[in-house]
Amino acid sequence: MLVGIDIGGTKTQMKAANGLAVSDISMPTSEWRARQNAEVDAAALIAALTKMTGGKLPEVLVAGSHGCDTDEECGAFQQRLAQLLPATAVLVLNDSELLLPAAGKDVGISVICGTGSIAVARSDDRRMIAAGGWGWYLGDEGSAAGLVREAARAVRRSLDSGEPLEQLGRSLLQALGIDNPVELGRALGDQGSAARIGSFVPLVFAAADAGSALTLDVIAQGGKALAALVSRLIDRGAPGNDIVTGGGVITRQPRLFEAFHSALATVAPDWKLTLLREPPVIGAMALARQLQAGERPAYLPLPHVAGTISNEGDWRAA
Repeated sequence: MLVGIDIGGTKTQMKAANGLAVSDISMPTSEWRARQNAEVDAAALIAALTKMTGGKLPEVLVAGSHGCDTDEECGAFQQRLAQLLPATAVLVLNDSELLLPAAGKDVGISVICGTGSIAVARSDDRRMIAAGGWGWYLGDEGSAAGLVREAARAVRRSLDSGEPLEQLGRSLLQALGIDNPVELGRALGDQGSAARIGSFVPLVFAAADAGSALTLDVIAQGGKALAALVSRLIDRGAPGNDIVTGGGVITRQPRLFEAFHSALATVAPDWKLTLLREPPVIGAMALARQLQAGERPAYLPLPHVAGTISNEGDWRAA
């Protein structure tokens, strides 16, 4: 049995293939991941998996995980899962890294834009090169939470310049249940998480559809910020010439994709941008099939097999 898992900031999707039988479930990530004890979280994920599979354990498991933003974080999570699945080949990546294989690409830059945002590539020695992914307070440019934050800042700047409250500001105040723009910052902070803040992003695009000049600029700047993440990775030696983007915001909002596409024409004119419309978990399944067949992509880190990191010369699919 092969298992692929896409752990997003808001939603976790699991897919299992056992011969011709395929199981597929989605659940809120907060339903199993508390982010207070890594061992408990790993055990909770495996419990959810075995519930889906009727207690059967996979031969190969590939997971892309939001929050695994360095090789060390991915490796630590991979080791915890491998300890719980001693007979399984286990590979853990950043969740954005599922985009390239899902689109049928081997090498390039993946840009995920959902609750948060991050751009990731791999160097020739398998090391992760990342830009972004700093959370809504410091970064997550172009993401749901980032766009809402920048929308509130745009409203603030507009009011500081003596302009009247326009559509964007009125929508945010109404959604947050406040009547004074001065309370915008406090009301957003009270949401307590990127997922909650990002839940207001449909208001941003609705205001753009209504002709809000402030919002149109916020979206354009979001596209430029995502392109800047790509530019930084190219400057750091990211290989290839493919960029694959996906995630709940950019796949549903053509305005943001077009802003990103337009900005890339300036900073990465020789790179090809692909919008992934399929679920990223498909990329996890594609990698799982490669590992099962004994193939190991040279650009990805080494999997755990039988509870330990495999070596280049002796690894075989279980």
